[in-house]
Amino acid sequence: MKNKLRYCSILNTNINVTNMQEVVAYLTENLEELRGDYICVSNVHTTMMSYRDKNYNIVQNSGAMALPDGKPLSIVCRRRGFYDAMRVPGPDLMPEIFKISKEYGFRHYFYGGSEETLDRLRKKLQKEYPWLQIAGMYSPPYRPLTEQEDESVIREINAAQPDFIWVALGAPKQEEWMYAHQFQVCGVMLGVGAAFDFCAGTVKRAPAWMQELCLEWLYRLVQDPKRLFTRYLSTNVSFLLKVGKESRRYRKNNRWKKIAMIGHKRIPSREGGVEIVVDEISTRLTQRGYHVDAYNRSGYHVSGKQFDEKRGKVYNGIRLLTIPTLKSSSFNAIVYSFLATFRALFGKYGVIHYHAEGPCVMLGIPKLFGKHVVATIHGLDWQRAKWGNLATRVLKFGEKQAAEKADEVIVLSRNVQEYFRKQYHRETIYIPNGIEKPCLRESREITERFGLKGNDYILFLARIVPEKGAHYLIEAYKQLKTDKKLVIAGGESHAEEYMQKIYQYAKENENIILTGFVQGRILEELFSNAYVFVLPSDVEGMAISLLEAMSYGNCCLVSDIPENMEVVEDKAVCFEKGNIEELKKKLAFLLEHHEVVENYKACSSPFICGKYHWENVVDKTIEVYKSPNRKGYRRSHESIDGK
Repeated sequence: MKNKLRYCSILNTNINVTNMQEVVAYLTENLEELRGDYICVSNVHTTMMSYRDKNYNIVQNSGAMALPDGKPLSIVCRRRGFYDAMRVPGPDLMPEIFKISKEYGFRHYFYGGSEETLDRLRKKLQKEYPWLQIAGMYSPPYRPLTEQEDESVIREINAAQPDFIWVALGAPKQEEWMYAHQFQVCGVMLGVGAAFDFCAGTVKRAPAWMQELCLEWLYRLVQDPKRLFTRYLSTNVSFLLKVGKESRRYRKNNRWKKIAMIGHKRIPSREGGVEIVVDEISTRLTQRGYHVDAYNRSGYHVSGKQFDEKRGKVYNGIRLLTIPTLKSSSFNAIVYSFLATFRALFGKYGVIHYHAEGPCVMLGIPKLFGKHVVATIHGLDWQRAKWGNLATRVLKFGEKQAAEKADEVIVLSRNVQEYFRKQYHRETIYIPNGIEKPCLRESREITERFGLKGNDYILFLARIVPEKGAHYLIEAYKQLKTDKKLVIAGGESHAEEYMQKIYQYAKENENIILTGFVQGRILEELFSNAYVFVLPSDVEGMAISLLEAMSYGNCCLVSDIPENMEVVEDKAVCFEKGNIEELKKKLAFLLEHHEVVENYKACSSPFICGKYHWENVVDKTIEVYKSPNRKGYRRSHESIDGK
C-alpha cells in the first residue's frame, strides 16, 4: 500500500492532512488493500463527540482515514504547520469518485437514508452519471437491526460485490456501524452523513461562500433550529476553547519540529544539487510530521526563465517563502541570505538550517539571538573556477562562520570532513546524499528531438561550468574514432564565456549534441539509454548526477577526485583529474569492450541504491536537529552513521 496519509491530532482525533485530489488518487491506487476498512468524514461535532466519549474516539481512530469534512478542522491543521491541509467534504467526495468510476468500472452500494431519498438519489445518479454501476441500495429501519437482519444485509452487500459502500446514517451511528462491520464487507465503507440528501435534492446545502467562511453550521441551524441549537451551542463553543488551549500546548511542545531551510535557489527545481537535496529532505521531513519553511530566492531559473516552474505557497507540505533579491549574480545570494535570515528570526523555528558556504555568511546573526543553527557544506565552493577574488573571500568567510558558529556542521564527503578538521579543528557530521531506484524509460522523446536511439551516445549531464570539466570530455572525444555521439546535457550557471566556448566546440563536430537544461521525461530517457556516463569534474561536493547515473544502471567514467571515488569505489572506471590523454584512452577502451561496459552496468544500480538512501539521510538529519550540542564542537565522534 502507498504510504499512509499524514494526520494532525485534534482533540485526540487523528484528522488526515490531505486534499480532494490526493484522497481520490489514494483510494484509486489502494482500493484492494482498503477493502473491508472504513473512512470517517469528520467535522467539529464528531471531533467533540470523540473527545468526550472514549469509545467513540476508538471508532474515529480505528478506520483507514478520518477526513476533514469541516473547514475548521483544516484551518486548525494549517495553523499547526500542516500547510497543505484542505477540507474533503463527503458530499464533494462522492461525485469525484462517481466521475472516475466510468474509467475504473467501480460498483457502488448506498446504505442509509429513507426510501424516498434513495429513490430520488437513484434517479439523479442515473441522469447525471449514466455509466454508474449501482450495486444496491438499502434503507434500514429506525431501530437497531436484529442479529439475523444484520447478517442478511451484510450477505446482500457482499453478494452485490461493491467497491465503495456509502453509509449515510448520521453521526455517531454511521461510524459505529462501519466499526462494527470492519473487514466483514468486500468494499471500502465511507460515512458521508447528509450527502445522500444533498445529492438527491431533499435537503439544500449551504452555498459555497458560506462553506468558505465556515458558516455552514449557521445555514443548517436555520434549517433545523430545534435539533441543532443545543448541539452547536455545546460543541462549537467548547471546540474553540479546547482547540485554542491544545494549539498553544502543541506549538510549545513541537517548536523544535519547525525548520527553516535557507541557501537554495528555489524548490521545486533541478537548478543544482543543493536544490535537489533541500527538496528531498524537506519533503520527507513533512511526511514525518515536521513543519518546513523553504526560503526561495526570487528571480528566474539560472538556465533561463523558460525553465521556471509555477510555484504556489505550498509544495509537498512545505511552505514556500519567496525572498526578493538583486538580479546581479555577484550579490544576490548575500542579499537573499541576509533578508531570509532576518525573516527567520521572527519565525519561531526550532532549527535554522543553512545550505552551502555563501549563505552561511549570515549564520552568526541567528546565533546572537540564541537560535539553534545547522549548516550543510555541500562542497568547498570557493574552489570553483567561476568565482573571482572577492566572491572567493566571501565564500571562505561563510565557511569560517559555519565552522566557528554553527551548532552542527554537516558535510557530504569524508574529504571535506578531513578538511574542516585540519583547517578549523572542527568535528563535522558526515551525512552523504541519497538516491532512490528509478524507473527506466525507453527512448522516445530523445529520439524525436535529438535522434538518439539508445546505447548510441556518451552522456555528460551537469551544469555547464568550468569545474565540471565538459571541455576535457569534448577534447578527448574529438580524438576518438567512434560512431557514438556525445551528449552534453545541462544548463549554464553564471559562466557565459565558458558556455560560448562549449558552443564553439559543438559547432566543429556534428556528433556533439548540446541539449541545454533537461528535466522530467527527457532527463530520465537520457540516463536510461546511455552507453557510458562521464563526469570529468575538477571539484565536487557529492555529485547528485553521478548518483542518478549509477541508479539508472550506467557504466560510469569519472575523474579520480576523492569526492567521486568515495561514491563509486570500484564500481566505475576512473582517470586522473584533468588528464585528457588518459580520459581518451579510458573512453576508447570502453568503446571497444562492450562486455566490460555491460559488467559495470549490471552492478552499478544495486551497489549505489544499496549504499545511499534518502530515508537514512533524513534519519541522521533529525538526529542532528535533536542534538543536545548547542555550542558547536563535537568531541567524541565524527559522524552519526557510526563510521
